[in-house]
Amino acid sequence: MSEATMSDERGTMNVGRLRLEVGGPKQLPHTSILRPQTSGRSAFSLQRLSGERGHSLVELMFGLGIALAAIAAGYTVASTSDKTSVVNDQTAQLQQNVRIAMNLVSSDIKTAGYGMTGAVGACGQAIVPADNQPAGPDSGPDSVSLVTPTPVGTLAAQATAPFSAITLGAGSVANYSSEGFGVGSVLSIGGATPATVNAVAGDSLTLAATVGLPVVYPAGTQIFWLRCVTYSIGTTSAACSGNAPCLLRNGSAVAEGIEDLQLAYACDGCVAAINGAVADGIIDDQNGTSTFDTADFVSNNAWGVAPMTPDKIRMVRITVIGRQPRQDPNWHGTSPTTVEDHDPTGDTGYTLATYQQFRRRILTRTVQARNLGL
Repeated sequence: MSEATMSDERGTMNVGRLRLEVGGPKQLPHTSILRPQTSGRSAFSLQRLSGERGHSLVELMFGLGIALAAIAAGYTVASTSDKTSVVNDQTAQLQQNVRIAMNLVSSDIKTAGYGMTGAVGACGQAIVPADNQPAGPDSGPDSVSLVTPTPVGTLAAQATAPFSAITLGAGSVANYSSEGFGVGSVLSIGGATPATVNAVAGDSLTLAATVGLPVVYPAGTQIFWLRCVTYSIGTTSAACSGNAPCLLRNGSAVAEGIEDLQLAYACDGCVAAINGAVADGIIDDQNGTSTFDTADFVSNNAWGVAPMTPDKIRMVRITVIGRQPRQDPNWHGTSPTTVEDHDPTGDTGYTLATYQQFRRRILTRTVQARNLGL
């Protein structure tokens, strides 16, 4: 058969030109079989990364610079905020100290001379001025001594004149003995009758003189201890028990940060050319303007020559200057200010650069001495 051939040996069949394999599969030569990789992810990742591009050194440095600038800006803001907080706290404390100092001095001036009839300690008068430089401009703070009342207790029992002894409430004497209350202390009984302590036995006080008729003081009447106190400015750490300067009351620090105290006095009957130096209930017109003004206050006088003597004082103008406890090198906004007759540029050791680095507060108040001229 020419066109069709059949073979049982090889299992082939030729039909025309078509050759069909009808036997088993033909064996291929021995070769290795290629199979797909079981971990296609690694190949894919490599292929993907090979098509991506990284950052250059310039770009990294640029980003680092931006980060550092942001950090620096944040630090600056935090630092500035902290400094502002400190300054605000110091300013608030400064203002409080100035108010405390003013309240202490003005309160004692208002009540100066309370019930006194003679010298009390070093105070021969109710108010004893002590100008820094009576003959010229001041080169430092003023000071002043005052007779002030301190309530020490009340009468435990009625005192009917004539009497030469009184008894105070339990513990009254012990409460003030550490401050010097005792024999020789000057009293004001009810703010009306002066007396001096001659002996002390517990809370019983023997008086140096008998209180005469007609006087009756009921139990509970207030007893005042009259003392001569001096206000001045402390300039050393030892005097201020810490940071200087400070306001001193009888040598004890009572207000921190007070660097200046200036006082000016208005008087009645202290000028010979005005009403013959006779007090008439009107403040003497020092500048002849026929009006009461700031020029009627005298800030530069020793008050030791009649008729200008302390007993003629009726009003006091008080100026307190306080400063922050620490210098601020970044602050230069405080210019020297002349108060009354004190120009700080004339003070010992003054330098403008140092002066300007302290924030200051100035408080002025005019008060009337209520117990003078009565």
